[in-house]
Amino acid sequence: MNEAVDEILIQGLEIWCQVGVPDDEIAVPQKLLVDVTIVAPTPFDELGDEIAATIDYAAVCQRLAALAEENPRRLIETLASDMVHVLITEFGARSATVQVRKFILEQTEYVGARCHRKHLPSTH
Repeated sequence: MNEAVDEILIQGLEIWCQVGVPDDEIAVPQKLLVDVTIVAPTPFDELGDEIAATIDYAAVCQRLAALAEENPRRLIETLASDMVHVLITEFGARSATVQVRKFILEQTEYVGARCHRKHLPSTH
């Protein structure tokens, strides 16, 4: 049986974060772009056109921006993992993918890290 998968997409969320390996890089916040894919807990055809029945993407954007500003990180991989964890634990996503893009190397358009996790139901 094929299960429908409905996704909420956020593309190019601009956040500012202290991130980097060298001390001089991590000292100053830098702009990152974040792409998010969320599989909501409720199929779209069951939402009844009510925002309370889905994941509020405006709230997600605010929370992820705040999370990025909370503390410095050496790795964008850590930031991506932290963001996926928030989407699953705080917003109830069935699964989430976060891609973080960083614009630090002149010879590249960007470097990035992508993290995908599925919510695992409790076994209690």
